Amino acid sequence: MIQNPNEIAARQRMEEAMSRIEANVRTRLQMNRRQFVCGSAATMALAMLGLAGCSPKADANGGVGSQAYKAGTYEASAEGRNGAINVKVTFTDDAIDAIDVEHEESRNIGDAAIDILKDKYLQSQSLNFDTVTGASLSSMAFATAVAECVDQAGGDVKALKKADTGIEPAAAIDEDCDVCVVGSGGAAFAAAVTAAEAGKTVVMLEKMDIYGGNTNAGEGTLNAPDPERQQPLGIEDSPDLFYQQTFEGGDELGDPALVRILADNALDAVHWMEDHGLVYEKEPFTAIGGLWQRGHAVEVEKKGEQGGSYYVSCLKDSADKTGKVTLYTDAKVEQLVEEGGKVMGVAGTRPSSGASVAVRAKSVVLATGGYSRNAELAMEYDKRVTKDMPSSNVCSSTGDGLGLGEGVGAGLRNMELVQIHPLGDPQNGGVATFVGNWLGVEDYVMVNDEGKRFIREDERRDTIADAILEQPNDEMWLLVDSTDIAADRADQIAELVEKGHSFKADDIEDLANQIGVQADALAETVEGYNACVKAGVDTQIAPGKELLGTELSDPAYYASKRIPTIHYTMGGLCITTDAQVCTEAGEPIPNLFACGEVTGGVQGGNRLGGNSFTDLIVFGRIAGASAVANA
Repeated sequence: MIQNPNEIAARQRMEEAMSRIEANVRTRLQMNRRQFVCGSAATMALAMLGLAGCSPKADANGGVGSQAYKAGTYEASAEGRNGAINVKVTFTDDAIDAIDVEHEESRNIGDAAIDILKDKYLQSQSLNFDTVTGASLSSMAFATAVAECVDQAGGDVKALKKADTGIEPAAAIDEDCDVCVVGSGGAAFAAAVTAAEAGKTVVMLEKMDIYGGNTNAGEGTLNAPDPERQQPLGIEDSPDLFYQQTFEGGDELGDPALVRILADNALDAVHWMEDHGLVYEKEPFTAIGGLWQRGHAVEVEKKGEQGGSYYVSCLKDSADKTGKVTLYTDAKVEQLVEEGGKVMGVAGTRPSSGASVAVRAKSVVLATGGYSRNAELAMEYDKRVTKDMPSSNVCSSTGDGLGLGEGVGAGLRNMELVQIHPLGDPQNGGVATFVGNWLGVEDYVMVNDEGKRFIREDERRDTIADAILEQPNDEMWLLVDSTDIAADRADQIAELVEKGHSFKADDIEDLANQIGVQADALAETVEGYNACVKAGVDTQIAPGKELLGTELSDPAYYASKRIPTIHYTMGGLCITTDAQVCTEAGEPIPNLFACGEVTGGVQGGNRLGGNSFTDLIVFGRIAGASAVANA
């Protein structure tokens, strides 16, 4: 599986911290032994009188017995996914009494992992837990900080990491339901909520310890023609134009019928999400590679770090309100169960315990996501992909649903089509951690390490990514100024600059010096770009940028290094217009449906920026409705 640089560094930090803590324990033991030797004569005398105390003994389950701590509150910090995780742990003489945490980890990912581990530590008085699957960076950092506090309090961290937890392992799952949904991302929840609101019982199965899938990590932009928002801005749009740009932007490799459904139902997807609690910004914008100003962004106050997690939270709340949805995490589906050529349910195991998973259902919906974190599979189909290329996706995106579908005869299409996003972060592979990620391409200027523009900034994502791979060092710098940056972004910008995701300067020369680009070359490029903006025609490069915004002339200026990152997989299971899984010949497979990135044919050869969330909601709802009709 692909590992991003920050994940490798996090594991190294944890290993180094644990080695340091174990060294501290050894030092204390040596000191205790010396003290023991000094007092041995007195101890032996007391023993002769029957007054010696009993040493701690292992418990019957192989644990370490009671721990002795120096009562008090201790503090430690470790670097998580989004910054420092600050922990305060309060101890009594023999127990971990309370754990308080301050952090900025992602909603539904890091914060969920911290809550899971915190509860387990307090309940079990043990540190013998693996990292939370789906949030390894956050859980490793939290575990390290807590271990540091235990060490400060004089506890035996090594023993606690081996101690019996006393917590029962995950039990077997044995359920009957109307609809079984495999996965827990945006498409999965859209299908589950649709089915539950129609009165059907739903069981959702997620292989990771946390729910939300790759949707949690997405920006949350949803493309849709929206006259109410666009017309006041003078933007002309329609489902027909959206269809044309999506179909042609996908090199006409998508299924025209599926693309038509996407375009015609996009605005209804916006309204459906609003009906389920999500709040969008009032004005649409043009997402990178989106080609048109129809991107609906999550309102900044609601967004958190990733807008996609807000979709998950809203839909999870909606699912809970129905009282019809049962969600299991730590439940990996390994096989679709067939009887008489019909899918009748699923079977698998619980990764943490090995217990069985068996769900019988009238309809099964596969919503397991793409395979952007499966380097071997991606490299098999797209020769641009390398084992060292980062990915913006969460670690669960390994293509499990493809094998499940193939096992019952499902066809695959467009598997050779892997989207490499041009705005990858060198640190974490993500596409959101830079100043200006909330702006439109109108505000972007892209230059290479020579300070020269090399591609129109409003091009397709794949075209920009391919162009970056032809530049020195396979990288570029994305420049923005402060013209369209609102004051409420100040704290976010300061953090991005502090962590090295972006650089800030009051003039172009200083900015060039900070990023290692020739100052005169960058100044010439910016001057030439501004002249094009004034003239209303981009003659600096050919073909020129069409969506020209404002001049790059309002300090402060920001530059962010960007590299190609594996972002999306357009290929997947063949489906009908009702989201029913079918063979390559188009024959429907009874009782089996699919939606989201696990499917092929919707996006064609290139997904437009902002079309993923449109796909998740539109086809998630269709899959849910079809599953209801089938059940």
